[in-house]
Amino acid sequence: MADTAGTANTTDATVTIRPVRLADAVILNQHCWPERSCEDVLEFLQRTHKLTQNRRGVGVVALCMGALCGFGMLTLWPRAAEISDLIVSPDFRSQGIGSRIIAYLAQYAAHLNVQTLEIGVALSNPRALALYRRLGFVDGRVIELDLGHGPEPVLYLYQNLG
Repeated sequence: MADTAGTANTTDATVTIRPVRLADAVILNQHCWPERSCEDVLEFLQRTHKLTQNRRGVGVVALCMGALCGFGMLTLWPRAAEISDLIVSPDFRSQGIGSRIIAYLAQYAAHLNVQTLEIGVALSNPRALALYRRLGFVDGRVIELDLGHGPEPVLYLYQNLG
């Protein structure tokens, strides 16, 4: 479990979750966000780093047998904490890595005394929706967001932590 500075790692037999580093940008670009430029990924990680410095959240990566294979971010908002930008490299999907990232971020949020955790999912992504429900998140509101390919409905699910 991470402390409030986000410096600790958590390890499960083959999966390690640790805070993201700016040096992770190239590998994240190659394995998780190939459609983005490396500069865009680095800029995103710089914003994530600033969020951590300001104690408003944390970005983490998953490593499977030493290979960087996923990313997730937790942002603290006034009424809830939000898990966002969750991604697992296609070669590592369906191995529980997304679940491990979510569990880590939920523990991090609980450690910060967050009462409500939320996560959004495009309704066009039924696998992610099924995962979030399986992990105990319940349906909330639907809003239209542009996730890069034009507006689409996004369901926000919630989980009470406290």
